[in-house]
Amino acid sequence: MLTLPAGGSPRTPDFGAKETMNKLVTAICVIAVVFVGSREASAQTGPWSDRGYINVGWGVESGSSAMTDSRTTTIYEETATVNSAATFTSGSLFDVGVGIRAWRNLTVGVSYHQEQNDTEGTVSGSIPSPVFFNRPRTLSGAELLNRKEMATHLNIGWVIPIGSKFDVMVYGGPSFFRLTQEVISTAVPNEANATATTITSTITKTERSKSVTGYNAGLDATYIVWSNDSIRIGAGGFVRFAQASTEVEMLSSAQPTDVGGVQFGFGARLRF
Repeated sequence: MLTLPAGGSPRTPDFGAKETMNKLVTAICVIAVVFVGSREASAQTGPWSDRGYINVGWGVESGSSAMTDSRTTTIYEETATVNSAATFTSGSLFDVGVGIRAWRNLTVGVSYHQEQNDTEGTVSGSIPSPVFFNRPRTLSGAELLNRKEMATHLNIGWVIPIGSKFDVMVYGGPSFFRLTQEVISTAVPNEANATATTITSTITKTERSKSVTGYNAGLDATYIVWSNDSIRIGAGGFVRFAQASTEVEMLSSAQPTDVGGVQFGFGARLRF
């Protein structure tokens, strides 16, 4: 078996900046529309009267991050190339948050979300033949890769009451992400049949971890279904845009990737 040593490879351009900006603009527009549309109702109902909140929810994170890398070396006096690619898309998430009323309708809180998804990482390439010159063989392979995203969000919010049982909180702040992701770090061609035109590879997975700071902005709507003199219990939904950018080492170099995305879900609400 032949192991391809680390070598230089061109960086993949980051074409996600425009998409990221579009998502951010969309999130800001949604928040602005809700805030403007609710301002008149907020003025009529007065300040928010609860002391704080606890939110628990489940949802989906909609986002996509495509990662590619390559490694080249010389085998049998010819150039061998191995490519690795993986695209991570939407996954389910768990979310919990707690906050207190700091002044009038202004809240200060912290929330945590965890999202996980799996994808198939692929290996492709061109491996020279030990028998024939200028007749490379096609390399192929695949491996299931796991990616877990955890983030803590610090939130400054403003609650807009709409009637006695319904309110909307608009919020935003910094986010602290922890990304744990498996990558294909090596792919060794299997030389069991030297005359084959297509060969497989023995793949090694490595877990990478990165910490990075980003931001979040969103809104949370709550409807109260039961209350007494001490607490109010309800149900609600949320939409949030949270994102940060980092790099993860793959075959031979660190490749850019985004964590976070547009998140939405529903869950239980407790007011005290």
